[in-house]
Amino acid sequence: MKMLPAIDRFFFRRISASGFGLMRIAWAATAFIFLLFQWSDVGFFFSDTGIIPPELYSVSFRGEYRFTMLATYTDAFAVFGLYLLLLGALISTMIGYRTRFSTVVAALLLFSFHERNLLPLSGGDTALRNLGFILMITPEIRAFSLDRAWKQWKSWAADKVLLSPLTMPIWPWRLLLWQFVVIYISSGIDKSMGTMWWDGTAVASALHHTHFARWPIGIMDIISFASPVLCSATLVFEFGWLLMLVPESLAAQLPQYMKRHAVRRSLLIGGVIFHGAIFILMDVGSFSVALLSGYLGLLLTEDFVDLRKWINARKGTRAKGANPIIVLYDAACRLCRRSMFVLLLLDHLHRLRAVNFRDTVLRKKYAPDIAVKDLDRSMHIRLPATCNPQPVTCSGFDALRTLCWHLPTLWPLAPFLYIPGIPQIGRRMYAYIAKNRNRCADGYCVHENHSDR
Repeated sequence: MKMLPAIDRFFFRRISASGFGLMRIAWAATAFIFLLFQWSDVGFFFSDTGIIPPELYSVSFRGEYRFTMLATYTDAFAVFGLYLLLLGALISTMIGYRTRFSTVVAALLLFSFHERNLLPLSGGDTALRNLGFILMITPEIRAFSLDRAWKQWKSWAADKVLLSPLTMPIWPWRLLLWQFVVIYISSGIDKSMGTMWWDGTAVASALHHTHFARWPIGIMDIISFASPVLCSATLVFEFGWLLMLVPESLAAQLPQYMKRHAVRRSLLIGGVIFHGAIFILMDVGSFSVALLSGYLGLLLTEDFVDLRKWINARKGTRAKGANPIIVLYDAACRLCRRSMFVLLLLDHLHRLRAVNFRDTVLRKKYAPDIAVKDLDRSMHIRLPATCNPQPVTCSGFDALRTLCWHLPTLWPLAPFLYIPGIPQIGRRMYAYIAKNRNRCADGYCVHENHSDR
């Protein structure tokens, strides 16, 4: 009887769906970008008028276990139409519109093009196919999607709360992990069968290959001095994935030597360095980017929680619920409610607390020293003492600019808001929008008169 709960936990324990949501976005973006490079060669590679005409089908394709829509649609015009459909499906998958349907369409079309002609493919294309298949059968892939955002908006509009984070059973994660174990172990075995990786010359040889090298020979000569060390590190890294097959029950017996998740996280960090270096130094197509996209799917709930805690600790903030940033907004204004919803949707670090200043009790609790007319004029935020030596209140454009530093998605935008001239323009635009927010003609805002204005 004890075995059944163990089996259920092994396959169906709930984990965060965020990793697979990020992997979906990265997978679709990677496939889209590299497919764009084939824009002018689609007919040449994949149609009857191209490199493999019908009379060569029997010697070019395997006869069994082969699926491709391009066996039916063979002329150049139809093939290019399917190519455009694939690009559209990848965009839809990336943004998460009709997420399940678009992902299935994108994966099947990607299979179709790859099976039509194997000649232009690389290891990265194989990885993309595998990732696409796993995404296609995974029960929940809507994290970070427009579909999910719409459901969140309906919850926020009705109850002023966001839905709980998406979860999924763990079996797709285990299937993805097994793919990586097979990739790296088979690669390590293949390398160990020869002599160049053992004598430390393999990396130097690859760096000097004229087809793959990105940089001039002089730079490659300098890097090649580290070839023996890099060869050994590569073998250790690839065979290190065998540790992921060690049962959790056995690993739990050694807590004094190894923290939980330390092996997996070390391998992921090592893989980022490994594939990042390959991408920078060598032109190997989509391989490195595809593998890094798959890494996102290996992130578990604990990784997101620990990363959030680590970033908040670096920023001097505390855990969720302790001394949050108070955002005072007007819940009687539709534009304000939508703006607050977007801010909460981007609050991946769990730092914000939305407070409706129209609620007298909440206003007296969180902003007793701010006049209602000032709150009505612009959004105010109150930074706790954990963010600054003393609590600080900001409003309008300055509040939005400050919030950018606390919302990871907006970090790249934050520095540009300090460029001379931008603050002045931003403050004027914010004041204009705030003044006219209740007189919109687009059907989203209506004129509202509040007795306490």
